[in-house]
Amino acid sequence: MSDDSHPNSAVNAAATTNIHHANLQDLPLSAARRLYKGGIRPGEPTRSRVQAQEMLEKIPPSQRAGVDGKSAASNAEQYLSDKHASHIKPHSKGGSNNPNNIKWENAKDNITRGNKTMSWQEQMRLNAKLQFDNLAGAVKAGFQAAPLGAAVGAVTAAPFSLLTNALRVVRGEISAQEATTATLKDTVMGGAVGGATAFATTAVVAACPPIAIALTTVAPALAVVGAAGMVYEFFKILDDHKQDVRVYFESLTQQELANLQAIEDELIYEHQKNLEFLSEAEAINQEITNRPIAPGIEGAMQRLRESVAIAQSLGLTSADSKLLPNSQLPCLPPHS
Repeated sequence: MSDDSHPNSAVNAAATTNIHHANLQDLPLSAARRLYKGGIRPGEPTRSRVQAQEMLEKIPPSQRAGVDGKSAASNAEQYLSDKHASHIKPHSKGGSNNPNNIKWENAKDNITRGNKTMSWQEQMRLNAKLQFDNLAGAVKAGFQAAPLGAAVGAVTAAPFSLLTNALRVVRGEISAQEATTATLKDTVMGGAVGGATAFATTAVVAACPPIAIALTTVAPALAVVGAAGMVYEFFKILDDHKQDVRVYFESLTQQELANLQAIEDELIYEHQKNLEFLSEAEAINQEITNRPIAPGIEGAMQRLRESVAIAQSLGLTSADSKLLPNSQLPCLPPHS
């Protein structure tokens, strides 16, 4: 599959990431009332809208984040369900209700402290708890977004892997079963990339509202980039197929030319052998034709011996003539 498939899966998964941090208008009346009146005694003035927003922002960002205003508000309300607006400097000792003097704290711990001033160790513990809650909420949001990201990544990778491997089957590089296995593997990998991207992106933007705002701004551009990447990959797969087919046929042509050249070389070799044989046969024929013929039986026997020698030089054996080796030559009568 094209190397562009997995980046496209990541871009598309990031483009579908949607995180909204709760605003005051998103909260139900009961939750909003706690921001305006949390820690304030009856009869005292409530906080302003700006201060209520500051109280909202004291909730860890990921704990007031969701895919939309409703889910974000629900998460914020759930986080506040067991919290008190604790004064750093107790109200009984002149501490104000300004958000700067307030921290969200588990109700049990606030009640246990009573009217004591919050020590710096307790403040450090609450600050560390806030960071931990922010991290935990980010991880939770990431896990919730991962399935959708995996689906987007798989849907992005599958058609291109299917096209790529189908063309490989057409070219004879792999079998249909191998193509199915490769496509499944690429789809799973695309899903893994999309899921991991959605998890990481969502976790980061849930924990950091400015990044969430930036991602919301660039999300349309990411969607365009993802679509453009998919179009580019489609045409790249087709172009790669054309190049592979051209190279294949060029190599096939070269192989055919090489085979033809080998056949021609063999024919030329056999022809040269035939010419050499004919030339040698012509010389032998001339030798046989032009040799002197002695009279009588002795002359005939002499010609027979010469003929046997010539036949042997040509590679003939007793299988070709009974007069050749392994056969008995007729005996000459005693010369008187």
